[in-house]
Amino acid sequence: MRYSTTAVVAALSIGQTLAGPTHAHLHRHRNVHEKKDVNWNDLDWENMGVDWTSAWAAGQHSKTASPPAYATPVASPIIAAEVKPTKAAAAPSSPATDLVSDVESTVSTLFSHIKGLANDLTAFGSPTKPSGTIIGKVGNIGSPQGSNMILVSSAKGYQFTNTFINTSPKAMTIVVWNKAYDRDGTGNPEANLGSCLAATSPALSFTLAPGKQQVVAFQEDTQAGWAEATTAIAQSGAYATTWGEINYLSAGSGYDVSAIMNEDGNDYDMSISCAEVECVSDMTQNLWIGRNNNPEDPIPIGNSDGSCFIPGSTATIITKMGGKV
Repeated sequence: MRYSTTAVVAALSIGQTLAGPTHAHLHRHRNVHEKKDVNWNDLDWENMGVDWTSAWAAGQHSKTASPPAYATPVASPIIAAEVKPTKAAAAPSSPATDLVSDVESTVSTLFSHIKGLANDLTAFGSPTKPSGTIIGKVGNIGSPQGSNMILVSSAKGYQFTNTFINTSPKAMTIVVWNKAYDRDGTGNPEANLGSCLAATSPALSFTLAPGKQQVVAFQEDTQAGWAEATTAIAQSGAYATTWGEINYLSAGSGYDVSAIMNEDGNDYDMSISCAEVECVSDMTQNLWIGRNNNPEDPIPIGNSDGSCFIPGSTATIITKMGGKV
């Protein structure tokens, strides 16, 4: 996508605030939130005429915290069944941490056949080594791939969670993907590819009846997105609807609603909040949209720069999804 230097600086600024939302946000990366008539040549960040070093420096101006030091991952893959789930040493004292899953396995939708890579896992796999920065950031995608996120029965005790709640009057299938994806299994994941393969090879998928919920736990250094499975698909393969986005880091996490890829504008009812801070990202605040519904011109909405930030070492997210309005 082609942006002005001003837009890039604004985007990088919030994306790096204390290691905040998804390294300049998922939707401001190459191959993410593409338009149906996408010009792939325009997606070459090296040929945009932007001084990325200067933009990055400007975005970091006045930021006082440094990015977290990443732990050295386990050298060899660990079979998920042999690893106990990672739990927080001291979860925040809040009723939200006791949210439990009550997903009904019998409910179905047109998209119930979609199966995530980690749907059958009951414990995390090994974390993968991060690489890249800013635009090309590749975080933890789990080994085996997708095992950095698992379906759990309760948010209690886990360091990073997202409780998905279906507030719509109909059943929906929700798909969760990693920002990066290892398409050929060589251990070299590509930044920003995950959304493009979310409709066919997501990390997780589950179907919720109206009023039901599902808790998903995540490992450290996970950058992920999610959306309701729909028939609206962009040329890139990504869901052309409203997304939720998250960046989980012990040094501080961030989340946002993004309607940039929604071809119908901001017409999807999604609300993201957390137990740790009073910040809501929804249809009216702390979100990203495309100016005039143009995904190539993203702008933030609300008093922040389009996202919510959690300064602590835990992130207990609650996502309410109400469907199209």
